[in-house]
Amino acid sequence: MAVTRTRFEETADREDMTVPLQSAAPRVIIRPLALPVEHGGWGFVIEPAVLALLVVPSWAGLMIGIAAVAAFLARHPLRLAAGDWTRRRRFPRTVVCERLALGYGSLAIAAMAIAMTITDARILLPFAIAAPLGLAQFVFDVRNRRHAIAPEIAGAVAAGATAAAIVLAGGRPLTLAATLWLLTVLRSVPAIVFVRAVLGRESRAVAVILHVAAVVIAILLWYQRLAPVAVIVAMSLLLARALIPTKHAEPPRRIGMRELVFGAVTVILIGVAM
Repeated sequence: MAVTRTRFEETADREDMTVPLQSAAPRVIIRPLALPVEHGGWGFVIEPAVLALLVVPSWAGLMIGIAAVAAFLARHPLRLAAGDWTRRRRFPRTVVCERLALGYGSLAIAAMAIAMTITDARILLPFAIAAPLGLAQFVFDVRNRRHAIAPEIAGAVAAGATAAAIVLAGGRPLTLAATLWLLTVLRSVPAIVFVRAVLGRESRAVAVILHVAAVVIAILLWYQRLAPVAVIVAMSLLLARALIPTKHAEPPRRIGMRELVFGAVTVILIGVAM
């Protein structure tokens, strides 16, 4: 859902674009390389993990959540490094990005290995299903098209695999795993279109239609006894938020922070009731 470029992202993309590694290397600022400032991205990675851990708490699930966050952190420096590789250039920031990606990636692998020792290989199934979506998002990232709607939706849907994997790690059935994954999609996809609409990049009507569809699906899940009534309440709250007209342009940072709050409320409502 990160549809705007922040000062830190622009610094990371521009830094040392014309200074070869062999020259006197300027100081590389670590923060914009190590920490992505995509508010929506943070929410869509953390929300599935927290939701699933509220429903099915386990040590293996916690390790999966840590692995998901580490993988998300690795994506940013890896994207920057891959961009340099495709241009066949190396800059001072390239080395830093490679080391950051390696460190985050190692943490993700270690956490998943611990989760595997506690449970079994079944927890890898959701990630195998989500892999093509994650790969597609990364390709868009490298091509500097990550703010297009397609990679944003692909990444958000793929992130929901974390919830399904945590459910499986807790020994619960595939039905519950699929339900939680679906709930994360019902939260994230309409939110992406809504934020883009607020920023004037998508139709507000489409955002509202997607939220209405989310409410309808929530009602069907409740009717089939796959989800509690709290799911309907949560999706209705998000719909109400989408229906409130905005009278003036808001800073993207404020929009992103507000969406994090709505995401937290949604997760707590659903997680406690499931």
